Amino acid sequence: MSMIKSYAAKEAGGELELYEYAPGELKPQDGEVQVDYCGICHSGLSMLDNKWGFSQYPLVACHEVIGRVVALGSAA
Repeated sequence: MSMIKSYAAKEAGGELELYEYAPGELKPQDGEVQVDYCGICHSGLSMLDNKWGFSQYPLVACHEVIGRVVALGSAA
C-alpha cells in the first residue's frame, strides 16, 4: 500500500508542510480518488486557523478537488 502525500498544518495557524500517511484498508463502501488538482477555499482557511473550534491536527484542509476514481470497495 502506498503512502498518501499531502500538505498539512500541524497546529492552528501553522505553515502547510509536506505530510505523508498510510490510508488504511479500503472498506466495502469506500472509494479511492487520486487527486490531480486541489484548492483551498475560505472555509479551509478557517479550519486551518481553528476559527470554529473543532479542527484536529495535523489537518489537510481541502475539499475542492479534481481527480480520478482509482479503486472501489466491494459494495461501492
